[in-house]
Amino acid sequence: MKVPEPRKLKSGTWFIQLRLNGVSVPVTGRTSKECRDAAALIKSEHRAGKKIYRRSEKTLRQAAREYIDRRKGRVSPTTIEGYEKVLRNYFQNILDLPLGKITWEVFDAELSRECNRKSNRGKPFAPKTIKGAFEFYNGILKENNITFDKGFVLPEIKPTPIQLPSAEEVYNAVKGSPIELSCLLAMWLTMTISEIRGLTKSKSIYKGQISIMETVVDVDGKPVRKAGGKEVKRSRTQDIPPYIQSLIDAVDGDVICPLSSKATNKRLQILLEEAGVKKISFHKLRHISASTMAMLNIPSNYAQEKGGWKTDQVMKQVYTHTFTDARKAADRKMDDRFEEIIFGEKKATMEVTVKLETLEALNALSEKSGKTIGEILDEKFPLQT
Repeated sequence: MKVPEPRKLKSGTWFIQLRLNGVSVPVTGRTSKECRDAAALIKSEHRAGKKIYRRSEKTLRQAAREYIDRRKGRVSPTTIEGYEKVLRNYFQNILDLPLGKITWEVFDAELSRECNRKSNRGKPFAPKTIKGAFEFYNGILKENNITFDKGFVLPEIKPTPIQLPSAEEVYNAVKGSPIELSCLLAMWLTMTISEIRGLTKSKSIYKGQISIMETVVDVDGKPVRKAGGKEVKRSRTQDIPPYIQSLIDAVDGDVICPLSSKATNKRLQILLEEAGVKKISFHKLRHISASTMAMLNIPSNYAQEKGGWKTDQVMKQVYTHTFTDARKAADRKMDDRFEEIIFGEKKATMEVTVKLETLEALNALSEKSGKTIGEILDEKFPLQT
């Protein structure tokens, strides 16, 4: 029985794409002969009526709904919310077509429309957005045994340079504000907003260290608390710098940073604008943290551990878990830099101050003497000239 000639994929597997009653039937094999024989068997069973392939009457919308529902409880709520957003907003012209009628030409034409479509603000959609929507629907089609001989040309994702203000500029803009602690946790300890919102005194703080035990994300506009970080490597522990500990101690209640992501980001924008500093999103504070570590020549494996960034390089994972003392030295470099930003020349004495006197003791001394905590520290640790 005549079947198409198999072609060898990059993986080394041999592949044939059969079309039976308009249905795409992919066939693979370890060798060319094995692939050809498997395709001939499928074709003969179809002709004999043993296994008949028919075009599905199920629409792409129905298949997408099944795809999403099957993943509920298995993936994060934010991932499900992302799927729902794609289903509501992208590739709308083909959603109600039966799966069997979605050919390469139909899918490619819809991809072209999405690439040329503009948002409500009159701007084209970002290439990353289009690519994500395409991969979502293409995955659904593959699950339903619909694959294509030809590939697709996706919009090119071009890296754009990011202009960041300095850590000093940001700190001076936010110091003393309700989001000072959140911003320092992002810039200094390289935490994301969901990690920061998940921090509590009861679960996250232990013996002078802070751990990512929970995260808080918004799903359908409501906060959802979940265990662990977004990725396995995100569940990490760091020593708490004394100044950050003093800010944590001053927080009422168990939740360290109770503001929502939206409120935190909006306040940051306002404070930066008022200070005449270039506006950035809250997430860009992690970029500032990474840039600061690079400026301080902190080895990349320690930086990756501190920020919880993924790496598929085993050597980096080995070194990360081996050189504990070196990692602490790298953290000390970061602490020194931010204490220098906050305290100037007094930064070297701040750790001693916190160890000698608790924040409560300093407050008591301030009330008794009528002096501010800053004035007391200035007297105890005068600047060296």
